[in-house]
Amino acid sequence: MEYEQIKRELETSATLKLLRSRNAALVLSFLHKQFKVIQQVSVAQLELEEKLGDYVEFLQDIYPDLCPRSPKEYLSEWCDDQLLRKTFDNSDDPVFTLTPAAEKAITWLEDLQQRDEFVGTESRFLQIFSLLKEIQDRSTTDVETRIAQLEQDRDRIQLEIDHIRQTGVVERYSQTRLQERFLLANQVTRQLIADFRDVEQNFRKLTRTVQEAQLQQDTRKGAVVSRVLDADQELKDSDQGRSFYTFWNFLMSTSKRQELKSLIQNVYQLDELQPLTHEYEFLRRIERSLLNAGEYIVQSNHRLTEKLRQMLDERNLRENRRVAELITDVQRLARKVANDMPTEPDFWVLEGEPAVNLVMERPLHPLVESETPTFSLDFTNLPEVMLDEEIAELYQQFYVDEDLLVQRIAHALEHCSTISLTDLIQLYPVTQGLPEMVAYLAIATLSNRHFINTSTIDSITIPSLEPETQLRLTVPQIIFRR
Repeated sequence: MEYEQIKRELETSATLKLLRSRNAALVLSFLHKQFKVIQQVSVAQLELEEKLGDYVEFLQDIYPDLCPRSPKEYLSEWCDDQLLRKTFDNSDDPVFTLTPAAEKAITWLEDLQQRDEFVGTESRFLQIFSLLKEIQDRSTTDVETRIAQLEQDRDRIQLEIDHIRQTGVVERYSQTRLQERFLLANQVTRQLIADFRDVEQNFRKLTRTVQEAQLQQDTRKGAVVSRVLDADQELKDSDQGRSFYTFWNFLMSTSKRQELKSLIQNVYQLDELQPLTHEYEFLRRIERSLLNAGEYIVQSNHRLTEKLRQMLDERNLRENRRVAELITDVQRLARKVANDMPTEPDFWVLEGEPAVNLVMERPLHPLVESETPTFSLDFTNLPEVMLDEEIAELYQQFYVDEDLLVQRIAHALEHCSTISLTDLIQLYPVTQGLPEMVAYLAIATLSNRHFINTSTIDSITIPSLEPETQLRLTVPQIIFRR
């Protein structure tokens, strides 16, 4: 917090410029309503222009001194001021998302207007204490030290169990302590949702770093190919990527998501928290908010890595155009000297005698007559053939209905944006053995929406077509997306 640093931040920060602007109330109230109250990550341009026009018209009736402008001009100005980001999400229609600067301004005003019941010093201190203990416990690689830590936790839990069994009394938090932790959970939830814009911005910075390395003139083509093909892995291996994708894998687990729903439902049903539950609804919607924000970042990462791969194609096109230009130059020079015969007697010299191999000089394969086979069929005294087993086998033939499997996937994705094959077969157990698993793999391979993660291996146990036989399969992780 030096003088020059603060001065530069006050002059260049998009967040502070927004708070000092004349239309700050209009900008922040409208963006908060469209992106926070409605819980949307991105909004189409036509929809945002229509709602902005209605909002400005509504405000002008109350505040006549408001200088109205067209919605398109407002949105263009907000993009120039780094408050909105305009992108094209796999379509010709542009969409708008909040930038980190707008998120910080909205979050600051939310904190400013938030009615604090009290300052929860205990819960915040315990959170710090828990983080420090987790850092200490999880930073050691010594086996004996870690075992001693676990044994201490075990003894502490066992003492509590023994005390409850002896007294029959469970120590319960007071209403103050419950409310304190409930308010802290809501505050952390709002901060986490707001931080998703910074996460996306950090991914974009990583992508630009990779692009700059590829655009260097002295970079060899082989290095460019390697960097482009590994761009997606570079994003995932970064500190930002490892943290985000660990969170995303946790959120994609059906059991963890169900546990989160159950925890939220139980918390909001507590009698001690009823005075706060109607006012603090943000935590209740955390699952849907995290899914929407996380899915947008995942899709954005896929688009960024695709752009990096397109750079290789563009470089090949430039090289091909350069080769075509060189050929044209050679042809043009050849036409200029076509009428000027060379004066030297030996314009072109070939070393050695030319070898000529004509196709017609090859001998034909000699035609040899083969003997005509003679045979006779005797249908007398044939053994009796029982076809019961063969007919039963034909009758029991079946096929895997891929349309039914696609319907199952679509029905499962009605409740979530993505689902893994492991979770899907828990909802719809496998009944046709290995052919059904092959059909799921074919569906994931043929569709651009679905994703096969070869870096993660899943072990799946399914019933075989043979009675009382189980098959244990090792397959790459398959993710079905909506």
